[in-house]
Amino acid sequence: MTKTELFLEYLTTDGYRPSLDEDNDISFKHERINYILFPNEKDETFFRLMIPFFWELETPEETERAMKVMMKLNADYKAAKFYVMQNDVCVAAEAFYAKPEDVKTLLGRYIDLLASAMREFRQLMRDEAPPAAPLAQA
Repeated sequence: MTKTELFLEYLTTDGYRPSLDEDNDISFKHERINYILFPNEKDETFFRLMIPFFWELETPEETERAMKVMMKLNADYKAAKFYVMQNDVCVAAEAFYAKPEDVKTLLGRYIDLLASAMREFRQLMRDEAPPAAPLAQA
């Protein structure tokens, strides 16, 4: 059984509805959050799980704020790594494992970790957002 098949089996058994893309990456949803699992068949004891493109960066000021928040959270979270791809913020966790059966425990833990990290990022960005400009009076 390939790693991809193993991950698909674990996710399906746990009640997810995973789908495979043309690159053999696995997509699934949990609590309305989109995840991508990169099995990496070339490295038999490694995988990466990501929540992609969950916060669009629209201005240089917002990008600067996001970088500060990402640096804080990268230091605070043990395994979550925030970064920017195509003007969008992503968060991922990468893991090595000893035995294939370890993956099942790691996946559940990382799914929860990434959701928590993403929520904290969103909250910090909202908390640090500059006040809206007052409406012009006629």
